[in-house]
Amino acid sequence: MTSRITALTGGTIIDGTGAPARPGTVLIADGVITDVVEPAASLAADIETVDCSGLVIAPGFIDTHSHADNAPLLAEDDVSKIEQGVTTEVTGNCGFSLAPVDPFNEEAAHTLLARIFPPMDVSWSRVDELFAALEDRRLITHHAPLVGHNVLRIAAMGADGRTAEPDEVAAMVRELEKALEAGAFGLSSGLIYPPGLFSDPSELRALTALLGAERVYATHMRNESSRVFESIAESLAAVGERCRLHVSHVKIADPQQWGRMDDYMAALDQARENGQDVYQDAYPYSAGSTMLTATLPPWFHDGGEPAVLSRLESAEALERALHDMENDRSYENMVIGGWDKIVISSTRSHRYEGASLTELAHRLGVTPFEALVRVLREEQLKATMVVHFMHEDDVRTALQHPLTAIGSDGLPPGTGGRPHPRTFGTFPRVLGHYARDEGIMSLEDAVRRMTQLPAQIFGLTDRGVIRRGAAADLVTFDPAAIIDTATYAEPTNRPRGIDRVFQEGRLVVKGGLWQGQRHGRRLKAA
Repeated sequence: MTSRITALTGGTIIDGTGAPARPGTVLIADGVITDVVEPAASLAADIETVDCSGLVIAPGFIDTHSHADNAPLLAEDDVSKIEQGVTTEVTGNCGFSLAPVDPFNEEAAHTLLARIFPPMDVSWSRVDELFAALEDRRLITHHAPLVGHNVLRIAAMGADGRTAEPDEVAAMVRELEKALEAGAFGLSSGLIYPPGLFSDPSELRALTALLGAERVYATHMRNESSRVFESIAESLAAVGERCRLHVSHVKIADPQQWGRMDDYMAALDQARENGQDVYQDAYPYSAGSTMLTATLPPWFHDGGEPAVLSRLESAEALERALHDMENDRSYENMVIGGWDKIVISSTRSHRYEGASLTELAHRLGVTPFEALVRVLREEQLKATMVVHFMHEDDVRTALQHPLTAIGSDGLPPGTGGRPHPRTFGTFPRVLGHYARDEGIMSLEDAVRRMTQLPAQIFGLTDRGVIRRGAAADLVTFDPAAIIDTATYAEPTNRPRGIDRVFQEGRLVVKGGLWQGQRHGRRLKAA
């Protein structure tokens, strides 16, 4: 029996390779692209046609940096990415994956993950069990999962703030090996977060040695502000020439270092010239977002959640913390840009959301530091923030580099509050604001950064381009209209200009709206 063929006709093809846009017709059947033909080519009478006149036909976008690991577990569909044209998300970033969870250190793992993910019922411990649980619930986007260093470390040694012993490093290596066997695409680290911030270079080298040339080490570096260049060097040394390095969400978050993004890119370029396999991603905003506990100095996190909550009640610990936060630039200090730049994004009780620490302090009649402590105490550490700590010129410089892929860094869905607008607007913002309106890259190159480049980085060999035999993950959009509408005040607004999204040939978005059928799946590393 002949499979039904669908033809996307009348549009302009941007194939993901960076080649010039061209008119053409894309034929799809059985989940793959069966052919790409000239617009005048005759089509059989039984072929279903989709008129794409005035639209770009592009590969489905690949979000290189997502934290939507929990999206399949939610009862409500998380449409934030699919309605942007994203068909695949790389999950498990910044050292945070949902497995492995060792039974002996289960509480430490769950309490750390609960600071960033909403409540969930955990029915797994191993990575393969997690993958099975996600597939049972079905996925909206395809997921290409990484395994997180933070959870590996907790599984091996709990939340202790110390250097790992050789047997503990060996335990991490064993768990990473199991994750890779289960199909994980590589390892991620978040070295500003506990317990990864307590790791040393030898621990990271032992883990990356397992990855090989085809797997990825994606790192949220130890410092993206005052010591960003030292952190670049550490990241390069962690992989050597053994595996691929992917630097997550490149940024310079210290006002004293603003304007040095050219130097940052030059350091990565030099590593490439020296033979290292290095890539990076960025998001198109000058604010970041993470857990509110990331404002605390490193020593504050030793021992996990019970110890942190205890220190929040200690006058001596708080006095020391305030001194460090206002004076110490040796760690990733979120406060150095000013208390007014830290805005409460979400909390467990949904109080205080949308207020900066300066505004909240004024409202409560306390200092900004006291306001921070109050929120962390009352919300039992379950709070996130938006931090305005970058300069627009550095953002533009990072985005202009030809090896910068696009990643949203959107935080996990399901927490409510006022999430960073990047969760809902990253990809249309690059295409509309930066490519079309600002002209810092061509539309073809912008699409390449969202498709072929991330597919190359993470080894997604069957998608990311429009060619015969590739997966029929496709998006059609209006190049004149596409734009983000999400703002910091209204961060969940849908983008404009997305027409249709296909996942392996199935229509999942029409007229810019999710059609309610989950057709994503977990992708497996080769």
